[in-house]
Amino acid sequence: MRRTFLLLTITIFVMSGFKSSSQNLLKPVANNYLRCYTVERINELRKIHPNMETDAQFETWMGQKIKERKQALNTTTANYTIPIIFHIIHNGEAVGTVPNLDAALIQQQVLQLNKDFANLSNSPYGSSASTGIQFVLAEKNPSNIVLAEPGIDRIDRNSKGWTPYDTAGWKPSYIDDNVKFNSIWDATSYFNVWVIPQLNNGTTDLLGYATFPTSSTLPGLNNNETVNSAGVVILTATVGSSFMPGNCGNGFGQGKTLAHESGHFFGLRHIWGDANCGNDFSNDTPVQFGPNNGVPDHPKSNSCGTADEMFENYMDYTDDIALNTFTANQVDRMQTVMLNSPRRNSLPASGAGLITVVGSNKISFTNCTGKLSVFETGIGASYPRFKDVSLTLNVEDKATGNATVSVTATGTAITGLQYQLLTPSVAFVAGDNFKPVTIRIFDNALVDGDRTIILNYVISGTGVTAGTSSQSVTLNLLDDDNIRVGENTIKILDEHFENPTGSRGLPAGWGLLTTSGYANPFVASINGDAGGSGLSAHISNDITTKPNVYTQGISGAAVLQSPIIDLSSVVSLGELSFKYKTRGLVDNDEAFLTYTPSNAPLGPFYFYGNTPGELGYGPYSSDVTTLSNAPVIQAPTRLLGGKFNIDFFWQTDVLITGANPGFNVDDIVLTATPYHVETSVGNSYTFDIQSGTGTNNFKSTNNRAIAAIRNASAMISEVTAQITQAGMGNMSISTSTGNFLRTQKVFQISPAIANSTVTYQGIFYFTAAELAIWGADKLNLKILKVKDGVSLNTTLNQSNAELITPTVFEDSAAGFITYTGNFTGFSQFMLVSPLTSLPVTFISFQATPVQKNIQLVWETSQEMNNRGFGIERSLDGINYKQIGWVDGNGTTSATSTYFFTDNYVQQNINYFYRIRQVDIDNRQVYSPVRNARLKPGAGISIAVNPNPSKDYVNLFITGTSNKATVELMNQAGQKLIQRNEVNAFNGVYNLPLNGLAKGVYTIVIYLPEGAFAKKIIVQ
Repeated sequence: MRRTFLLLTITIFVMSGFKSSSQNLLKPVANNYLRCYTVERINELRKIHPNMETDAQFETWMGQKIKERKQALNTTTANYTIPIIFHIIHNGEAVGTVPNLDAALIQQQVLQLNKDFANLSNSPYGSSASTGIQFVLAEKNPSNIVLAEPGIDRIDRNSKGWTPYDTAGWKPSYIDDNVKFNSIWDATSYFNVWVIPQLNNGTTDLLGYATFPTSSTLPGLNNNETVNSAGVVILTATVGSSFMPGNCGNGFGQGKTLAHESGHFFGLRHIWGDANCGNDFSNDTPVQFGPNNGVPDHPKSNSCGTADEMFENYMDYTDDIALNTFTANQVDRMQTVMLNSPRRNSLPASGAGLITVVGSNKISFTNCTGKLSVFETGIGASYPRFKDVSLTLNVEDKATGNATVSVTATGTAITGLQYQLLTPSVAFVAGDNFKPVTIRIFDNALVDGDRTIILNYVISGTGVTAGTSSQSVTLNLLDDDNIRVGENTIKILDEHFENPTGSRGLPAGWGLLTTSGYANPFVASINGDAGGSGLSAHISNDITTKPNVYTQGISGAAVLQSPIIDLSSVVSLGELSFKYKTRGLVDNDEAFLTYTPSNAPLGPFYFYGNTPGELGYGPYSSDVTTLSNAPVIQAPTRLLGGKFNIDFFWQTDVLITGANPGFNVDDIVLTATPYHVETSVGNSYTFDIQSGTGTNNFKSTNNRAIAAIRNASAMISEVTAQITQAGMGNMSISTSTGNFLRTQKVFQISPAIANSTVTYQGIFYFTAAELAIWGADKLNLKILKVKDGVSLNTTLNQSNAELITPTVFEDSAAGFITYTGNFTGFSQFMLVSPLTSLPVTFISFQATPVQKNIQLVWETSQEMNNRGFGIERSLDGINYKQIGWVDGNGTTSATSTYFFTDNYVQQNINYFYRIRQVDIDNRQVYSPVRNARLKPGAGISIAVNPNPSKDYVNLFITGTSNKATVELMNQAGQKLIQRNEVNAFNGVYNLPLNGLAKGVYTIVIYLPEGAFAKKIIVQ
């Protein structure tokens, strides 16, 4: 199963508010940031200054200084107050307009930084510690003039003559050589922080970087940091706090980037040591394989031998919402740097003036969007399987007294079944900075769709007050049980635009978005040409005739959006490929591709141009040639587990020198790796199955498909699916009808408490390789269901086994086969040869007296080569005689019902009956014995049949045991036949009619009780 998402999944772009420039009409902003560029920047400087202090030299010095500090100070954490100055770079915007951030957001950033450095951000680790370092806003500038806005230095880049940053972003080299050099305040008195609107290393957007401290005992070295460069650079979008994020909707808007980069500034290394399983020189941080992104789940083991990684450490790359920990050993390093390293040890004694930032006692959820998405997949092997999701009620500064906050939960998720609110109330006391709120999410195997949990709160007391935002959180509980199964790569999007619907001819599920009044939308028609065959999607200025031309001179944009693609159903992403042709204007009419949600775009990938770049093709130098291409792009792994659309964009400007075609696209294919079939012995986790629900998919703990259960008739607790035997061969199995072959692979579906009456549909997965030995017979195999506890080495019969003719589905492209049957009760399951047979299974057998006869009714649940049934009767329950025959249904897995009427029964006599089932090869099995008795009645009754008759007639007398004289008379009254001493009481008396002409005759039966006549017809 999968990692937890903490961002809302967006399925469309908001189309309003486009800028007038064609460069920015619809083009998405990439969000694939590199969190930190500190190490890369140091390596760049080492190439320029090969005599720089090495990591080894610094760590030798650091190790000795830590030792000295511990000996001198007994590891006491000293308190340091450091003045901070934010150099806010902007382009002339008004204060409060991004990127010219207002003072309130800067103050929030300082509040957050101080919480992070004081261990007040809800770390779950006992090794976490306060750094002893706190930050205050500088009151005065280097000229000793009081600042109008404490801690803020606003710089219009135009006034400095710096290049624009709105195209690709400033590189660190440009910032160090120009921006820092011309704006830094005395690095021995101020902690300099530059807030830059856009950072880029030439290929990738950056969140920030810092200068690393140097030792004070190694003369003659060129160090990465100087008095003209010391400090931290962060992206404008990272400024904010958990209480008031500055950039809502991304993973880095809560102010933790500054904590990360400040960690570098005070001597911390990345937690993975900038190498696979590297050394960060802090013994209390676990060895980590590499950087983490997003918000992983615990436990997160790695190949370094670490059972669980500390991805909450500020020196990892995880999202802001996850970061909360500096450890004691990391604090040792920072304290040592503050004592010994240049431009750090002088900061506490600065004369810059100190303005402490003080916040309120207002609270809010630490989630600025008010929305949180999390997959239901649980952690560990416990039952019930669950994961705990923690939110934080964060105080802007701290509580001023006592207060109780009651948390309420509503939404479409069912409490007790899908979740449990573990903290329905939290208590604040004076000085508290936060309180965790925990929701336990219960895992299941059911494909039941996404659900919501909506959290609100009510405050009792005055110690905290409600904030103005983030007062409610909607937790989107994402269902990830609808798995795609296969051994081979599959196509999760395969669109060729050959099935048009609606006026624009686009296939069902494809969306179309345009700017208001835009006259060049997407259509699909035969007029399109992307290099494929048949129809293709293309830009057109007429949705009726659909020509492959667009109207020039119109500013606007169109989006062709795919149906929602659910990546929670696959294991990994493959490649995206498509065909396209486009022309348009150089740098004005543009076509490009991206993904939504906006938290995980591809790039974008630009379609125009003829020079391939990292993400695609850049602008071309002429509008004479139509650009055609069939790119193959590795889909970004950050999309995995989410739900998203693929969007194809087209936008135009007011220039009228464009050329056709505008944009054509066809043959769009996105591949993925599905969940493989489990072929080894193993088991699933344990889940409950709810009554009447749809599909429950059981995967092994190796995340491979085992089986599925549908439409259970009752609730079943603690169900586990297992592969108890595995292999690609076949084995012998014996039944009471012979020896047959079965698959080596054996399944077992087991509830904690045996349930022999529940009905359900079971689906079992096999790979093509597992069944190759069966050849063409693989599609004719039966399912053999064997009761739990019954050895497969014993002879099976209808009392402990059941044979099912399944529905078989083969997906040759995906490389798997499923076998589906309807079952009652849980057992062992395997496939067997089509020739396998079991005796007929009798479900029921009844003998019921009805007036003057006894009716027999029996049911079978399955039949294999069943010739029929002999009906046997006895007067003593020992000696039986066959009295009739009923043909069987041959071979069937359906329930069959049979009837037989015994007309030759006397009153007040107990008759015993049994059914002898006979196979085509004369193997036979008997039913249980049943008995029945006709109640005594009045008078004598004569039965004559058949009537009409031909060669004979049967006589049966009830009501007397006396012998009779039987005479047959013609219509003239002549006696033709006479029989004396006839006994027709214990059985029928057969009277031959040979030689009689066709006609009507009378049979007269003489008894001591009287004479009785019956007319018959002879044919």
